[in-house]
Order: sequence, then C-alpha cells, then structure tokens
Amino acid sequence: MARIDGNLVEGQPSGEQKPVSGEAGSVTERYFRWDPLDDADFAHLIVGNGSIGGKGRSLLFAMAKIRDSGVETLKKVIFPPSLFIATDSFDYVLNQIPDLEELKKEEPEVIEYAFVQAKLPPEVSAAVRSFLEKVTDPIVVRSSSVLEDSLKYSFAGKYLSTFEFNDGDSALEERAALVEQDIKKIYARTFFPVAIAYRQKHGLGDDRMGIIIMRVAGKWRGQYYYPTMAGVGFSRYYRRWTTRIKSEDGIIRLVFGMGTTSTKRGYARTFALTLPTLRPEGQNPFNIMRHAQEHFQVIDSEQKSLVTVDVKRIWKDIFPFHSCFPDYAQIYSPDEEGGYFTPMSRHGSVIAKGEKVCFTFEEFAGRSKPFFDRMKKLLALLDREMGLPADVEFAYHPSEDLVEIVQARPLWFSEQASDVSIPDLTHRNVVLKADRMVTHGIKENIPYLVYVDHHIYAQETRFHDVARAIGTINDAMKGSRFILVAPGRVGSSNPLLGVPVQYNEITRCSCIVEVGFPKEGYMPELSFGTHFFTDLEIDGILYMPVYEGAKNNIFDEAFFDSFPYALGSHVGVRIYSGSFSVYTDGNTNTGVVVADRVDEPEQGWD
Repeated sequence: MARIDGNLVEGQPSGEQKPVSGEAGSVTERYFRWDPLDDADFAHLIVGNGSIGGKGRSLLFAMAKIRDSGVETLKKVIFPPSLFIATDSFDYVLNQIPDLEELKKEEPEVIEYAFVQAKLPPEVSAAVRSFLEKVTDPIVVRSSSVLEDSLKYSFAGKYLSTFEFNDGDSALEERAALVEQDIKKIYARTFFPVAIAYRQKHGLGDDRMGIIIMRVAGKWRGQYYYPTMAGVGFSRYYRRWTTRIKSEDGIIRLVFGMGTTSTKRGYARTFALTLPTLRPEGQNPFNIMRHAQEHFQVIDSEQKSLVTVDVKRIWKDIFPFHSCFPDYAQIYSPDEEGGYFTPMSRHGSVIAKGEKVCFTFEEFAGRSKPFFDRMKKLLALLDREMGLPADVEFAYHPSEDLVEIVQARPLWFSEQASDVSIPDLTHRNVVLKADRMVTHGIKENIPYLVYVDHHIYAQETRFHDVARAIGTINDAMKGSRFILVAPGRVGSSNPLLGVPVQYNEITRCSCIVEVGFPKEGYMPELSFGTHFFTDLEIDGILYMPVYEGAKNNIFDEAFFDSFPYALGSHVGVRIYSGSFSVYTDGNTNTGVVVADRVDEPEQGWD
C-alpha cells in the first residue's frame, strides 16, 4: 500500500476558551462538557478511554446536533466512516519511551524513530484492522490533540495528518502496519521543536494526542479520487468586502476537488451565503480570471499519491464524470478590453489557442440555492449549539446532493474593538489606502516598514530568497515591529502569486499590506479560513489589500522610490526606518498606512 505523506487540513484556531457570560455562556459550557462516550451512536466508534482530542470531539458534537435538530434539509449532511482513538493509546506509547526529556533535545528524525519503534495497545491494533477490512478507499490519519479543544491558539500545521492510498487489493496486514506507523508518527510530532516552541510561546504545557482515521471524502473517477467540491464554511464573517453582507450571514470558500486547496493560500471561490452571486473581486472578467481556480488536488491511482493537476490539461478526462461540469467551469478568452467568459457546452467544448478553462462556479452560484440555504442552516445551527461562531470543513457531492462534514469546531475570533475609528489625516502622509476586506485595529508608531519591490520580484526566479530575506529582517528586529508591504498573496504556496514567506518569518510583523498589480498577475486575497490567516488573527496582525489604480485605493509608489531605505539580503527587499501607523476600520472597510516620519536608513539587515 502506498503512503501519501503531507500536512492535511489541520483545522482552525484553538486554545483556552474565553469566558462567555449569560445564556450563550451556558450553551458554550454544555458544548465543552459534552462527551461522545455518553452517546450510543458514537461511543462504538471510539477505541480506548479518555479524550479523543478537540478535532474528534467537535466533529461528533456537530453530528449529534445535526441528528437532533429535526431539520429536514440537514438529513443529507453526514460524515465519512471514521475511527477515533482516545488519548490513553498515546499514554501507552509514551510509557515505552525511556527518557523523553532527553529525546526532546534530539533532531525530529530521531524523535520520530523512537516513537515508531514503540507498540500500540492491542485493542487499537485490532480496531485498525477491523476498520480497514470495511474501508478500502483512500483514508487519512489525522491528529486530534487535547489542546485543540479550546479557542485561543491555533495548532494548524503544528502536528501531522497523513493520507494513505489504502489499496483494497493489498494485504490487510500491510495496510494496517502503515496506518499504525502513521499513528506513532503523529504522536512523535507532539514533541517536535515547532510544536514545543509554539506551546512555550503561549505558556502552554504538554499536549496529549487523540487520533482520527477517516475515509477521504470523494469517489473514483477514472484514475482520480476526489470530491466534486470541497471547502470551509464559517457562521460569521468579520472581513466583509461589502456592507450588503452581514457578519452573521456566513460564508464558504469553495474549490473543485479536494479541500486541501481551500485551507491554503490558493484560489477558491468565496460565497456569501445570503448573496452567493456577489464576488469580492467584482465582475470584471480579467479580475475574475485572475482569482479563478485552475489547479485542484486528487489522489492518483497510477502514482498512488496526492497530486495537483491542471484543469486545462485534464478537463477532457474528467468531463464525462460530471454532468454539471459547465456549472463549475467556464472558458476564458482574452481580448484588448480584459477578456470575456463563455459557458462550456454540456456536450463538450473546443478550446481555441489562447483560451483556457478555469473554475468560476458562475452557473453553480445561480442554480444551487438549496445548497446555500442548507449550509446557512447548518452553520447557524452549530453557532447556536456551540454558543460560539462555527467553522466547518466539508465536501459536497452534487449528484447525490450530499454534504460530508470532515471537521467542525468553534471558530477562533478576535473581538473587534468598538472604538476603532480613523483619525483626521489631513496633514499626514497617507502612503497606502484600502477600501475592502480590512481587519479591525490600530497600530501606531511602528518603527519599520519592509517593502518588496514588485518590479524586481516579477523578474525573480529565486522566490524563496526573497522570503528568507524577510525572515532575516524579522529575526533581527528583536523587540521591534514592522509593517510588511508586498505584491500579491503573502504566504502563498505558489510563489508566482506572491512571496512564499513562512509564518515564523513574520512573527514581528504588525500589519500585512498585500498590493494588487493585476497586469502582473499579483492579486491580494484575505483567505479567511486558511491556516496562514488563522495565525494572523490569533497574533493580532492587521491586514489590508490595496489595488493599484483602483478607486478609493492608494499605492504611493513615488513615496517608496523617493525616500531613503536600506536593503535586506535580497535587492528587492527594502527597509524604511521612521514612524509609521496603521488604522483599519472593519465597519467601514477602510484601512490606511501613514508615514509620519522617515529617518536615515539603518544598515546591517543582511
């Protein structure tokens, strides 16, 4: 059986719950007290005693409330066949590690090797084999730690989840051995430096690990296994791009194929559940094309691995499996005025030179009102039953009109300050201004502004050198803070879309300004729900997107070219010293960066 390694969708923010008062508080307390072992429908899915971790418990809580709701449309909301392993298995393995404190000082490979040599409890091994006898589709082995069952900190990407191809033609013992190894590798991740450092940073103690083994949502279509659509949904939306949307309306980010794309900084269609035909990027065909999904993830039976495929290359292979493919994809044709879209024929289409297929979900938005109504009811139900904003990850199978929930939990959110307002800026130097999707807050007298020159970045081939230069500056800041201004999507996994900086390289950042240059292919997006922006929320990093040339936006390039600056270790990364302030008002969707003073540049950043 082939293994498909990699970090999966690792959930949303977590940590200690904030005190909640009144009626909502009692609801939240009931949520945290709920024990799946007390529910006969779920107890038989759990192996062992103790907690099954935050991810597992929250999912089963959601399914219990959906079951009990009596809402007719929610009867078509299910979760995949799953096995939940309680934390006493983790304790059993931990007791076999001779000197854990010394082991923590070793390299990650040494830590992992030590855990892999341990044995799982016999009842866990038996349960794994029983599960694999019934499930022969691809599976995922997911971490579900105890500390994830709270609200204050994000463990997204800190632990491990692993796909397995799980070929039913392979021997059961071979498949079971790989899954058992995956479980022990997840246990080991609890003591990897990145996890320990994160817990220490936030004053958290040791964690304990539960496990979820779950069939991957999807079905085989030729050589590829994937769901038609997948995404993330939120009962509240705090980064509205228009005042026509209310925060309680809820939103989803939807992609074609596997949902791993929706929690990373790739392209996804954002839908406001009450007004699904609205687009954050507007109605300009060129901008829609720039924001449209062109790649999606599948499990490939030939490679026996998780792969990313290009719809332009394989649309003919998958078209016969999707009777409603034209609801999801359109043909974009360029012209001198920004291009235009044409629908795909339900009998197939001919793509001319220069044209391309991309996922816009244009027809889906207009034809799928029952789906959006169901998602709104689902998210509102979980919001009400948890006493907190809700966050789900899901797959959708249109042919069966079936929603599969793969994760459900409270959504971490920062309480927006009610007194934030942008002061009179008449005599101040506004160098950046945004008019949509800004966060909410004030950061004043920031001593540094780090700017990535979009002209140089557009010519760069060693994109990661730019990211590492930002990381070097971040490390040199010590107790200081900075504003980061960069083209496109900061933290993108695709460097052609923006600087692929890692979150640990911007820990001293107070505000990220993403600047859009559409003709160069750089388009900002506040990818609410991605792991990257979860971390921004938790650490209070402000965000604003600025679009060059757009009405009510300011990108004062003359400022960046005329004032003195120091260079980082890459020629495209500049550091301005002085006094800079950020004001972002999420209620009016206005954000500004002000340069009150620019000093002579400091050297030594490389």
